[in-house]
Amino acid sequence: MITVVVAPGHLAAGVAVPVPEEEVHHLRVRRGAATDPVRVVDGCGTVATGALEWQGKDAAVRVEHTERVPAPVPLVVAAGAGDRERFLALIEKATELGATLVVPLATERAASVATGVRASHRPRLSRRALEALKQCGGAWAPEVAPPEDLTHFLARSLPAARWLADQGGSDEPAGGAGPLALAVGPEGGFTEEERDRLLGAGFAPVRFGPNTLRFDTAVTAALTAAWLARQRETHGR
Repeated sequence: MITVVVAPGHLAAGVAVPVPEEEVHHLRVRRGAATDPVRVVDGCGTVATGALEWQGKDAAVRVEHTERVPAPVPLVVAAGAGDRERFLALIEKATELGATLVVPLATERAASVATGVRASHRPRLSRRALEALKQCGGAWAPEVAPPEDLTHFLARSLPAARWLADQGGSDEPAGGAGPLALAVGPEGGFTEEERDRLLGAGFAPVRFGPNTLRFDTAVTAALTAAWLARQRETHGR
């Protein structure tokens, strides 16, 4: 079944929901025919099914059924705003693995990266999250924040359980089954001062493999560890 993404607040049974222009292109590529069943998501927990209706070059979905999916457990990812192409890959994996908020961190070493993430890249990052949501079958896309420095990030209301990706950290992190905040440095890692600030804010050093990982790989490994912790909590294993 084809999945399309629409803006929040429009999904209700009996309503013909216009398909955004970028999604219409996707439907043409997939050769969606009139009355084909379509799955519709808004990235904010509402999932609908309906029939595709073509209106000239435009398309709409006549909604037949809607479902509200509960919000996921908070899972905050803050990563050094390094190379934007790697950050786009990070966004995909974060979406697939249940992140609720992704914050590009403007760290000292990320500032010198010519291809680093900038505020102007935020729409592209958010779009990539929605594209990943279509592929993975989820209902909630993570919020993507504009780049912010460590001071602003640490001033946020963060979950009590906090992991700092660190090669010298523990192999058995605690607290992954509930709300969690994760901090990952850019290429080259956090500076000693940045690391000290994160430790002072309650981030526990955690190692996610035997080798030094690129920041996008570290995020994937950490989110997988959190998912496994939640599975053990849920199923008692």
